[in-house]
Amino acid sequence: MSDMMQSEAAQRMISERFGSAGIPIDEVVVRAYPEETVFVVHVRRVDIPRASELGIALDEELQQRGFRGFVTVRTRDAIQAVGAAFSTKAGVADPCAADLLGLLTSRARTSESQPSLEYVQDAAENLTRVLAARHSLIFGRRGAGKTSLMLEAKRQILTAKNLVAWLNIQTYRNEPLPRATLWILAKVVDVLLSKVADDTRQQILMGDLSRLRADIERLLGEQNASEDQIVRLVPYAQSAIKRFCDTSAVRLYVFLDDFHYISRTHQPQLLDYLHSCVRDADAWLKVAAVRHFARWYQNDPPLGLQAGQDAVAIDLDLTLQDPGRAKRFLEAVLEGFARHVGIPRISALYAEQALDRLLLASGAVPRDYLVLAASALAHARERAGARQAGRQDVTRAAGDIAKTKIAELEDDSASETGTNSRLLRALEITREFCLSERKHTVFLIDFRDKEQRTLEYGLLQGLMDMRLVHLANSSVSDTHESGVRSEAYVLDLSQYSGERLKKRLHALDFEGGHMVLKTTGTTQPPRIGDTPRKLITILRGAPRLELVAYSQIFAQA
Repeated sequence: MSDMMQSEAAQRMISERFGSAGIPIDEVVVRAYPEETVFVVHVRRVDIPRASELGIALDEELQQRGFRGFVTVRTRDAIQAVGAAFSTKAGVADPCAADLLGLLTSRARTSESQPSLEYVQDAAENLTRVLAARHSLIFGRRGAGKTSLMLEAKRQILTAKNLVAWLNIQTYRNEPLPRATLWILAKVVDVLLSKVADDTRQQILMGDLSRLRADIERLLGEQNASEDQIVRLVPYAQSAIKRFCDTSAVRLYVFLDDFHYISRTHQPQLLDYLHSCVRDADAWLKVAAVRHFARWYQNDPPLGLQAGQDAVAIDLDLTLQDPGRAKRFLEAVLEGFARHVGIPRISALYAEQALDRLLLASGAVPRDYLVLAASALAHARERAGARQAGRQDVTRAAGDIAKTKIAELEDDSASETGTNSRLLRALEITREFCLSERKHTVFLIDFRDKEQRTLEYGLLQGLMDMRLVHLANSSVSDTHESGVRSEAYVLDLSQYSGERLKKRLHALDFEGGHMVLKTTGTTQPPRIGDTPRKLITILRGAPRLELVAYSQIFAQA
């Protein structure tokens, strides 16, 4: 019996035994390695003692049957639904609200070991595009859902009995290019070995893969593996991968999450090596990165994956350009979390104005939305007698997240010398322009300016990738000059939430399903962008930020 068949039989046995013991299973995660298979069984915290005893008994039975693997038991902590019904009257003081707070805090970030609580399909059908037999470049800001999307793709791929090699590139961020390449190939070969190890029909391929794995291990053991050694290894890897795909009729997907942690200088070469390894095989690269920190192709010499030719580019970023669509999607995600803890509607915990403010404060970034929802709920629970989280709770939450975003900026830019300081300086200049000079949270960037000052424009895009500014409209026409267009951006709420009461800001907000422009600290009625024409008129009135303001950053470098 093959490893795959043994694994399926073992998983059925585990599920049956837990069911017979009256222990509900939330999920069984199967982790296959060349030497063994690990079954991670997720149960309720209250069932951990009995589940652990059963797991030990199952380990012994699996070993007696000759299966190379074991069972480990974990708790899903906050996923447990409370026994008592949620009380709308109690609102944020209800125990269910505390469970939701814990769930949002623990599950806002996804990883291979902790997938999305509930995948919500987006309107762009990006999942279908990722599942396609084609190389993919998946772009999005931090928290935009790149990992969640790929994990759902991974789940469906494994269900279809195909193979996945999953790597988080952050692990290799401090490795030189040759060693990073070797670690990735080692993972791919291990996945193939786990598939063919007990297949008597694949003994020749088994030998080829074993020798390739030994060569990779030998090179990893050397202090200074060279790129020449990688070049010589690539044909052997390509031959083995192609032979596997051809003879097994199994498709291989290689997921590279957080690819931007590799130095931008080395990214095209690394992708070129990997592309060469899977060339002409039914094997596909799925690469996720923050766009501004990624360099997937270079022209001279041509290296990497060329978007539109070698790979399809998938942009996950929701923006404030279509706030209605973004609001519906994000509230559906939050509703999914609420249902898991017995709360039927998020409106029971969040006032409508709070939900509107969550959209603006998050810039339509899913992870930020969930983090802010948790923080706002925590603030509301601190207020005596509060039944719902309100708009000011979200504003306070936005202030809380400011330091986190700066820390993430420093982390993501660490692979590129000087990027961190340049982006921080660009943020200072943008804040000064918006809050002190022009007192306007929206600003325009002229199309001609961005084409002439590409380096400076790159800094602005970096701030957008780090969710410190957000795109409000990609094409705003000028009323005075025909053919002149600009992009409109809004400063992230975290950058001025503590100053709204102190400054008479012209602040873009979202209320009642529409973008509105308010002047804080005055009785002036807001300007409501309830039609496309009215919204464009509001945006046209924003000040224009000249990109030359960023030029001093490069002069000081």
